[in-house]
Amino acid sequence: MLKGFAAIVMSLILPAFLWAGNDLETKKAAAVKTADEIINMRSSLAKAFIRPDTEITEETFKNVCGAVFKRAKEIAEKEGFKIRHAAVKNRNPNFAAKQDEIKILEAFDMNRNLKEKWDTIEIEGKRYQRYMRPVFVEEVCLACHGPKDKRPKFIVEKYPNDKAYDFKVGDLRGMIEVMVREE
Repeated sequence: MLKGFAAIVMSLILPAFLWAGNDLETKKAAAVKTADEIINMRSSLAKAFIRPDTEITEETFKNVCGAVFKRAKEIAEKEGFKIRHAAVKNRNPNFAAKQDEIKILEAFDMNRNLKEKWDTIEIEGKRYQRYMRPVFVEEVCLACHGPKDKRPKFIVEKYPNDKAYDFKVGDLRGMIEVMVREE
């Protein structure tokens, strides 16, 4: 009887123990999926809302970039991730690349075969696994990120220190980072 009971207990405890051991790997897989979702969502929404004959307004901006930001925030809260967009040629100063991010962006720009990168960073005394994916400029992106003198009026007014212009299709726009806490 005891052997049967021990077997039942082990069959319940062992999978839980193994799951806990793989929890970081599960979170890392979710980080990859999250980066995919954010990048694909931005591209899909831009293609849906931005047409060659359409004036880009603040409403358009909210429907594309605002929706992506909102979704990233939802995922971060649900999963406990930190999600960040970083760029050297940033529009929003909150997304200005930090020194370590600049080096990674340079690596993505110099080696187009480099599709992702993982590293470990410390934020506020806590260790995170950081997953990074490059974001490249598509044709539709040029409506807001093309020639400086063709930027929508609301962008010029709202972002006086804007650096996110004069891109060409295929240029590196920045990167998405998804940070998973090590526990």
